[in-house]
Amino acid sequence: MTRRIVFGLAGLGLLLAVGIAFARSRGAQIPGLPPLPLAAALDGPARRGDSLEVATFAHNRCRLVRGKSQQACYEEILLALVERGQVRLAMDALSVLGRLDPGTVARGHDLTHVVGINGWKPGLDVGAVYQSCTGLYQSGCYHGVVQAYLDANGTDSSTVASVCNLIKAATTNMWLRFQCVHGIGHGLVQNTSLHLPKALAGCDWLVDGWDANSCYGGAFMEFIVAGRGQSHHPHGKTAAAKPTDHGDDHAHHEPADSFPIRDPNDPLFPCSVVGPKYQASCYGMLAGIVIENTGADFGKIAKACDQAPPGLRPSCYQGIGTYVSGFTVRDPAKSEGHCNRGHPDYKAWCFVGVVKNFIDVTAVPKDGLDFCTRVHDQPAVATACYVAVGEQIAVLFPMVEDRTRECAKADPVGLAACRYGAALTSE
Repeated sequence: MTRRIVFGLAGLGLLLAVGIAFARSRGAQIPGLPPLPLAAALDGPARRGDSLEVATFAHNRCRLVRGKSQQACYEEILLALVERGQVRLAMDALSVLGRLDPGTVARGHDLTHVVGINGWKPGLDVGAVYQSCTGLYQSGCYHGVVQAYLDANGTDSSTVASVCNLIKAATTNMWLRFQCVHGIGHGLVQNTSLHLPKALAGCDWLVDGWDANSCYGGAFMEFIVAGRGQSHHPHGKTAAAKPTDHGDDHAHHEPADSFPIRDPNDPLFPCSVVGPKYQASCYGMLAGIVIENTGADFGKIAKACDQAPPGLRPSCYQGIGTYVSGFTVRDPAKSEGHCNRGHPDYKAWCFVGVVKNFIDVTAVPKDGLDFCTRVHDQPAVATACYVAVGEQIAVLFPMVEDRTRECAKADPVGLAACRYGAALTSE
């Protein structure tokens, strides 16, 4: 009996060794063993520029490790492509990887930031690198390029006011311009060591009101994620860390007049202390702070929004919708259920946040139109949903004929509302 057990264990050990050897031969990282050299293994797929081949290589290399180790494995591959000047290949491969390994979708925004912030370096054409990005995973690559530019050139008024005008595509396409000025907000918070009022004042150097408001949103987003140690600014091995970088464990060096990160006695902080012109943007992001105390209980988050000034509750509920979309990874049924937990007077704005985020992630209006069909039994919610899709269409498509074509894809229930949101009609 003992001999059988010994032989059985030996056989299992041999099978395990063979399995490890086979996985190792395919380039896989094995937990507990040093990774195989990357450069030579990646050279062929990168040289051929085949995004499916690169994504398959990444999946095979990283599939046996988990958690932070897996994310680091994927980041190493993306950074190697970026070092070769292949930003677009990195983005396309990451898109394919989302199908091979659905777990990367939840980390996709952070991974796109890795690509963007390491994709631009002094001496490169910022506009060319920016246009190498795509809108994948809420456009993190675009934001990262702008942040890298500000990190290298500073955040004085001249630089802040001019950077988006250096990017030709951002002067003609409103969707790409939004990504640029939103990225400025992220960069200002980073470069002021999370001093939110200073960052918001930097956004005010953008003389166009639409630009400034888009910048405010980026500033509040960065303030929230960096304040909980999840900064959107991971730096590659080749990037030189500065005192304002969120490098080691995302630590930051606060100036003497630092702004508090959180106020445990004020559930509406920082919205309760910033100036009036910043409050709508702030309440639009407040759910990201409230969730730290409530967990992913969107009913409780809605109750926190119910404490906001009445005129700002719609903004707060729209922010809930944005977080619902991210939390459910854009699952329509789950998103609908979470938004229905809000106050009847304001929950339509949660659906607005969901549907706008659906389109922010993919830049495909049909994704939003499909979601709106789920709420036909709630007429007020349905109207708000279709109007929101139309507003996104107006940003994505400057030409009237293009907006007309996109709204025509709506069903009869939502056609008029979509056209209204897209500024095609005043009714």
